[in-house]
Amino acid sequence: MLGLVCLAEYALGATGQKQGMQLIDEGTCYYIQFNKPMDLSKIESVPYFDLFPTVVGAKTKTEKIPEEVHQFSTVENSQARSLYKNWRIETKGKEKWREDAPEPPDSRTQNGTILTSMRHDRNHNGLWEEAWNLREYFGVLVSTILEVFSDRNILVRSSPTDKIAKSFKQKTNTKLPTQASAVKIYMPSSIQGVNRILADGIGSSSRKDKWLNLWLIAKGLFNFALSERVKVADNTFDWRVVLLEPKDISLSNYRSVLNDLRKLNPPGSGYGIARFDAELVLKFSQEMLNLSCQTGRKSKLVNNFRGSHFGYKGQVYGLKDVFSLGLPDWIKVSPEETKKAMRPRAVDRRKGTLIKTAIAFHKILEEHLKIVRSLNENQTEILAAYRDFITGKELELFFPFQVRYAEYAIKQLADPQAKNPYLLTLEGLNTMVRNFKNKSEEQDWSIDEIIENSGFLRIARAINQATVYAGKVQTKDGVKELDWQRNYGLAQRLSSHADSEKDFIRELTNFLISYENENVRLTEQLQKDGKKLYRVWTTKEDLDQILTLIKDKRFGCSLVANMLIAYGYAKWSKKSSDEKPEDEFELTNKTSTKK
Repeated sequence: MLGLVCLAEYALGATGQKQGMQLIDEGTCYYIQFNKPMDLSKIESVPYFDLFPTVVGAKTKTEKIPEEVHQFSTVENSQARSLYKNWRIETKGKEKWREDAPEPPDSRTQNGTILTSMRHDRNHNGLWEEAWNLREYFGVLVSTILEVFSDRNILVRSSPTDKIAKSFKQKTNTKLPTQASAVKIYMPSSIQGVNRILADGIGSSSRKDKWLNLWLIAKGLFNFALSERVKVADNTFDWRVVLLEPKDISLSNYRSVLNDLRKLNPPGSGYGIARFDAELVLKFSQEMLNLSCQTGRKSKLVNNFRGSHFGYKGQVYGLKDVFSLGLPDWIKVSPEETKKAMRPRAVDRRKGTLIKTAIAFHKILEEHLKIVRSLNENQTEILAAYRDFITGKELELFFPFQVRYAEYAIKQLADPQAKNPYLLTLEGLNTMVRNFKNKSEEQDWSIDEIIENSGFLRIARAINQATVYAGKVQTKDGVKELDWQRNYGLAQRLSSHADSEKDFIRELTNFLISYENENVRLTEQLQKDGKKLYRVWTTKEDLDQILTLIKDKRFGCSLVANMLIAYGYAKWSKKSSDEKPEDEFELTNKTSTKK
């Protein structure tokens, strides 16, 4: 589809039939919708043009490429990309556009580099060469392709490739190329180099496929794919290639979103594929949020990312995995609000303002990105759990990550040599969880019934003060030693009993008893010095409200328990509480009494 739409775009533009195109997934097939009918007779006279350029690396043989033909140099483009990335790192991505800023790289740089890296540049250029040899009849070829693919009956009854070859032969008395050498990244699920069947047999001849199919796929992938060389072990790098599945989006929007992502805001290539996937989805969500604010579209614009993973095997790359990455559907702005919004450009050159809701989503996406970037190769389980959440559709997928990250965060806080971990803010959590759909539409309830419950909030705050903001904490005035010590392993203990109502209540009660006793001890100790305790006190009413939520069949114990952990290990600020805090980490108690 992507090759066809590029072919149609150029042909219509060259014949003065410029018009918009919509990319639609109808479930059984992809569909390209034009604003008005095409005049195919005009397209027959279209002169030859390169559907995609030849790719040339440091070792590519160029004898068969005419001098007048444009060559895509992966060496030069990679150098420009490295220069731009280094500049972004040095300025921390916060510098505004200025005269001395390097030009953003060609968005296709990595798509060309993977071809030379996997030694497929020769096969890719071979696809180009076959089209170059047909340049005398190129307009007829283009019009024939568009004509055949416009007939749905042909697509159902027979192979469109065979129909195109037959019709082209009748019109020009010239045969189309039949087959072309395999290019793994163009058809990974069917072309795997030496697959198991061939490896177990006597021969291992080169795999081939229909030239026209590969030619169109080459155009779509080279122009629109996002490829990255990702570190997977010491001195070992694999390639990850993804394509975005459109749902109902215009070609111009599809292209602009991907170009902004690949040129100005690409995912990192640091350690681990889970980090790459998570960054990809988060950064793409940023771009889609910007687009939604511009268009005000309520319908879904895109589906998932489809990708291929190629593992390094010493001398060659082999297909390791074909995968799909979902997109978080909780990032959305209502149609009424989007009409008032101004579209922000890339992060560095944003102009105008977003409405309050869009700003909230941008803030939480930045919070998520900070967390993902802060994790290294020693936290692969945490990253994997986070990738499962951000590419999934259910709130429950957030909880396994949150428990693992909570334990990691506590260890970091306890280590005086470690950097303070990033935590999701309470405001960010509220923004996120409020946009998840209920599993059962028959049950009429809102997540607000949990996160706005006063008992839930006070007990979550108690967990927070016993874990995150305990012991030594970093304040705006430097490191401060609080009077209470940090409670280790609480998230793990509460999570392990989340599926059992009886066991979870017992574990939570044990914590509250311990917390209450510590409050009493600290109060007596501070009173001797004429001071008072700035820490939240929980009450029996708070526990009763939690029990009511747990026993409510609409929620269940697991949801309430995991939500309590998530909010307990979040970042609470002055604005997060109705009560007046002494500083960023302490909460004055004015309403509750000691039991």
